[in-house]
Amino acid sequence: MNPKNFVSIKKKYYEWRFWNNVYREMLKHIKIFGDKSNQQLTPYINKPGIALSFDDSYRIKDWTKYGKDIFGYYDVKVTFNINAIHHFEGKREHSQNEIDLLLDLQGHGHEIAHHSLTHKKATEYSNQFGINKWIEDEIISLFQWMGKQTHSKTGEGFKKPVTFAFPHFLYNSENIQKLIPKYFKIARGYHDKDNLTAFNHQGFAPSICLDGYYSCNLKYVEKMIKKAKEASKNLIITCHSILPKEVDWDDFGWGEESNKSGTWRTTPETIQFIIDVAKKFNMEFYTTAELAGIATFIDENFEMAVREQITNPKAKWIPISELIEITELDLSNRNIANLDGIQYFLNLESLNLANNQIKNFRLLEKLPKLSNLNIENNSIQTNKKIV
Repeated sequence: MNPKNFVSIKKKYYEWRFWNNVYREMLKHIKIFGDKSNQQLTPYINKPGIALSFDDSYRIKDWTKYGKDIFGYYDVKVTFNINAIHHFEGKREHSQNEIDLLLDLQGHGHEIAHHSLTHKKATEYSNQFGINKWIEDEIISLFQWMGKQTHSKTGEGFKKPVTFAFPHFLYNSENIQKLIPKYFKIARGYHDKDNLTAFNHQGFAPSICLDGYYSCNLKYVEKMIKKAKEASKNLIITCHSILPKEVDWDDFGWGEESNKSGTWRTTPETIQFIIDVAKKFNMEFYTTAELAGIATFIDENFEMAVREQITNPKAKWIPISELIEITELDLSNRNIANLDGIQYFLNLESLNLANNQIKNFRLLEKLPKLSNLNIENNSIQTNKKIV
């Protein structure tokens, strides 16, 4: 046998064995409660979905070039887990251009989540310097860094992260307890039991990784998505770079130290396959924050107005479940410029947006019951009925 063919067969065998084991372990723990075909499914509440999660923000140009068009505008929403630095190029901080690209993705409905300041391994750093030092250096410092950044053209900043992804998938129970719920509602890790996440989840959340050592077996990925649907839960899928097969990692010029990182990559075709499978099973796409049941807003004035509508206006996080119940909303004269967050008001029938600074009304298309709308004295008009 040709040695190259033998290596290829061996690789495929180990890939199959790995994914088969992950799937079989999932089946041991999964619980499916009867036929739910007649149940009314509501996004964010009980309609199962996929949360695509991408790590390491030095890959931002790939995410934008190969992912932005696939994901669309508040359609396939995903989570991008960021650091403050470029892993290579001297461990420099992100440039203004990279920050703008990240904020552009946020402006398309994606979550920009916390992945630690400099991508240190949580367990190693905590063991060496103490867990409080890890919190100070890697967690609080990234909150502070994100709070200082703004888009060079829009002036918009990052939302305060609701969720965290452990670098290198390394963590222990002490790390998780230190983070939840003081700093985050979800801390995302690696495979665990059924690999599924319930709605309104708090604490550790597992994920399956598409681009690890054993590559990706789409047959088993589809099986896992189907099981998530049957269990009425959500599947978090972790990736890193989005790159076509023909792109040569060496062309980035980051040297030998980056070679291992270059193997953590997923093709646009694989991402599209997952999107198509999820749509086939009538599943939603959520950010990790949405699995936590948390609504977030780009516009601080909008958030302040929304807090007046909820049970506990001073709560750390705004629950999506409360917003879904609201049918009438008066947001006039609140100096609102961005409607991000309005998509959670799924039962909204009447909305007054008069006398604000809003330029983009596209998100109103996400409100199926909206019939009465006032948008007088804003920057542009829309085709929606004005009453």
